[in-house]
Amino acid sequence: TWTFFFRRLHKNPSYYGLELSAEEHSSIAAQQLANEYMVEMVEKSLGELAKSKCVEVFPNGDVDSTPLGKIMSYYYLSHLTIRHLVRNAKAQASFLDVLSWMCRATEYDELPVRHNEDLVNDTLSSNLPFPGHSFGLPMWDPHVKSFLLLQAHMSRIDLPITDYVGDQTSVLDQAIRIIQASIDVLTELGHLSSCLQMMKLMQTIKCARWPNDAPASILPGVDPDSTKDDTPLTKLSTFTTPQVNQLAKKLRVPAAQQSRFARAVSFLPNVSVSLSEATGQSLTVDLKRLNPLVDRDARIFAPKFPKPQTEGWFVVVADVERDEVIAVKRVGWSAGAGSGAGKKPGRGSAPSAKATIRLPEPVEGQERKLDVLVVSDAYIGLEYSIPRVDRMLQTGLEK
Repeated sequence: TWTFFFRRLHKNPSYYGLELSAEEHSSIAAQQLANEYMVEMVEKSLGELAKSKCVEVFPNGDVDSTPLGKIMSYYYLSHLTIRHLVRNAKAQASFLDVLSWMCRATEYDELPVRHNEDLVNDTLSSNLPFPGHSFGLPMWDPHVKSFLLLQAHMSRIDLPITDYVGDQTSVLDQAIRIIQASIDVLTELGHLSSCLQMMKLMQTIKCARWPNDAPASILPGVDPDSTKDDTPLTKLSTFTTPQVNQLAKKLRVPAAQQSRFARAVSFLPNVSVSLSEATGQSLTVDLKRLNPLVDRDARIFAPKFPKPQTEGWFVVVADVERDEVIAVKRVGWSAGAGSGAGKKPGRGSAPSAKATIRLPEPVEGQERKLDVLVVSDAYIGLEYSIPRVDRMLQTGLEK
């Protein structure tokens, strides 16, 4: 009775669907009806959350949040977004699958679709890798529009009307937290390959490139359609200045852009990944940046993304052979990185990070194979691996 909603319910019951006559507004009967209305509303809401596997309701009336419910709350997402992902998630998902899952998020329900924009969407769709009709919804649907705008961003094509520029920024603003939540949900479900595809989607959105584009195409002056160079970013990040200059000439980067090209290469992190501690209960993975930071806030090179993004990493413990993800932890240079405890990294520093991951109890009679993957949350294909960590665990336990 102390809530603002309860007071508004009495003042304007018809607005909330509670039918009361003017004479009943202040009566005891009206209070009883309002109480019943609120109880029914709470029960209905809990039922919807339980249907989305976000809460567990016990027969005695107790309510517990599930791991999916905590993900929903942490990322401030609708339970319907979680419900759709859980219903459609599968192993070995394609890039189109994860892009479609993300674009169907309830958070895109309110994306504006103006008069005749279905025709604009149809025209835009014909210039993109995945046509809007493949989405299974009409061209005027906001989810189709978000699907097209994200593709236009990754294709780096000009948008047909100025309104779409603001709409695309709105879609990108929501995209990161939806993808982060989706990664957590897929981790809960144990689908490694699909989880890695979702991480790849995050990389492509930040870099504004497709996963099958040449890695160097994220750099200034490089056209993905004309370059055949497939040098991975893990190797590019180790290049010396003469090697970078030679690569720029090989890729036919215009002379006016070569300084920007060289600076962009210097942003790429060259990282050493090692295992500092391994027991039957936990793993500790150490990350050390071997080349110095160019930006004092450890920002990534992502000129097409509307908001600045900092370097981050997904540390994944998995059984690659069984396509099973066991745990995922996000780390960044700002957490305990730098020259001293608690200090943040600055320009010219080579920061480090550490991730300690608890391991579940092994299943009796089943061999446990563990691999560690360290995946960039920003750069396409930039990842490191430590295969068969389980052998190190056995060695450690014997000692």
